[in-house]
Amino acid sequence: MNYEDFIRKSLSLQALPVYKTDIPYIHQILYTMNQAERQLQAFPRLNLEIPITIVDKKVLKR
Repeated sequence: MNYEDFIRKSLSLQALPVYKTDIPYIHQILYTMNQAERQLQAFPRLNLEIPITIVDKKVLKR
């Protein structure tokens, strides 16, 4: 099953209207969410680390 059929069936199961022009946008959103989820699975404690911030002294003087 390709992504277009999957999206159509998923929307139909939820009784939502299916617009052919929306399918590429929905696919892009699902793809982006999947990429973010993979990163969290690879580094599950990433959000617990405090980021390092380096400030340039010249920027603070302005």
